[in-house]
Amino acid sequence: MAARGVSPITMASILLVVVVFAVVVVYMFPTLKRLIFPPKTGTLIVEVTDAPIHSLAHLNISIDDVEVQKEAGGWIKLEICNSSFDLLKLQNVTSSLAIGELEPGNYSKIRMHIVEANATLDDGTVILLNVPPEHIDIQVHFEVKRGETTKLIIDIDVDKIQIAENAASGKPANLNPQFKTTVISP
Repeated sequence: MAARGVSPITMASILLVVVVFAVVVVYMFPTLKRLIFPPKTGTLIVEVTDAPIHSLAHLNISIDDVEVQKEAGGWIKLEICNSSFDLLKLQNVTSSLAIGELEPGNYSKIRMHIVEANATLDDGTVILLNVPPEHIDIQVHFEVKRGETTKLIIDIDVDKIQIAENAASGKPANLNPQFKTTVISP
């Protein structure tokens, strides 16, 4: 009786099925994919929000630059997602400002530049606001982890009452924002 061997076509078919199965498993299951092909960066999303106020209909700001600083490192520019906001529409919600793929590690500051701002009073009067001339640095410690998303929520708090009162009396109004940051880590 002659020994039967496995034909080369059968072996090739089995090998093809195994390879296809492995590819499907890797791409269908992200966790397994991350274990086999670990990402080299983490994602940072920066969002803005605002607390409610009465007497202003709109408070618009435009931001043209957002950067973060790695501890003991230089500044890294983030991609701007949305550069103009009506802060009054961000009450109890957030809106994406910037996003970036960053090296894993600890970061200590976020920097932004407000290029212009205006306010619309309840009566429809629009006034231009004086904005800080330089970048605004916000001290905040956060960690970016490989393959994870870290979110920074920045509550931009301005003296809306002072803006409305100055505008009503014809005085120049300044945008002097205070910032509160919340870090949402993975």
